[in-house]
This record gives sequence, C-alpha cells and structure tokens, in this order.
Amino acid sequence: MDADQLGLFELPDREPQEPKALPERPQRGRNRQVWALTATAEVAITDASALHAAARANEGFVITLPGADLGVEDVEPEAPDAVPGDDVFDALAWLIWPTDGLEEALDAGALRILSVESEATSESVDHGTATWRVTAKLTDVDELRRLAARACPDRAAEISASLAVAWEQAVDPYAPLRSIAGITWKPGRVVVEHLPARPSRHR
Repeated sequence: MDADQLGLFELPDREPQEPKALPERPQRGRNRQVWALTATAEVAITDASALHAAARANEGFVITLPGADLGVEDVEPEAPDAVPGDDVFDALAWLIWPTDGLEEALDAGALRILSVESEATSESVDHGTATWRVTAKLTDVDELRRLAARACPDRAAEISASLAVAWEQAVDPYAPLRSIAGITWKPGRVVVEHLPARPSRHR
C-alpha cells in the first residue's frame, strides 16, 4: 500500500462545518407593534396613453391614509408626491395606491396606517418592476386573524402562529394593481415584517 493511500481504518480529514442557523420562529404579533407589508410585481405596459390619462386625471388629488391618526408621535411627515411627468413608469407609480385591499381590515380596526410608499422602475421601454409598501400599527390582532381565517380557513394554524401569514391572508396584497388600466402584471414577492421600535435616546 502506498504511503499516500488511506489505511483501512483511517478517515480523511474533514473541514469543520459551520453550525446551521436555526430557522426564525414566526412572530404572532401584538397590538401596538409596527409591521410593514412590501409587495412587488413584474409589470408590462400595454397602453401607455391610458396610464398617462389616468395619472393626469388624478392630479390635484390629496392622498390621505385611511385609518391613520396624524396626531400620534410615531407618524413621520412625508414629502408630497411629485406629479408624474412624461415617463410612463412615473405615471404607474403615481397610480399605485398601497392601501387598496386594506379597506376591510381598516374598517374593522385591525390596523392603523402610518405611511405608504410606491415606485415603479423600468427595465426596458415597456417592462419593469412595481413595488409598494404599507407600514401600519397593529390595533386589533385578533380581528386581523379572524379576517384571515375567514378568507383562508385551511390555514388557520399558520394564521394563529404567524402575524405575517395572517396579514397576507386577510388582505389582497395585489389589489393596488388590479384597477390600473394599460398594464399586465405577474405577482412577485410579498414580505410582511415586524419593525422593532427604535430605542429612545436619552439626553
């Protein structure tokens, strides 16, 4: 046997393996916590003139946040959105209302909107990605779970264990795109995440 060959009971040296990270446990969510839902979609422009016409029709509208209490300290003022120009993706971003689909949860008092954001980026002349985000404070987690379980009863156990699942099932994440004419779209990712409170600074 060559000296370089392994003996009968010898084992090759193994590189130390890093311990596998344990998967994060789902968070059930509690009232007064701040959470955010971010959704993306691939978008194709099929009628640019319809998008521009709809955007021009919305000029001058004041966008209010349903369910928001503008007197609370944790709401940060937002700069007013710019009226869209000639770019078709600017017009698309202008037409995305991130709170569409949240009406039932807001009417039931499950959430209070803190802020909304939307954008649309182009990858070619008529294709791009739309992204929108809603940040909200939980005001009645049990009611949000009830709405989710009613919409998707076969996922009741997941809804009970995870606030992210409950929010996503209680609303239609892609409602902001459904009423926009002149586009087709494919769903992308939906991420629901807890935003821990920032530690207060002591002077």
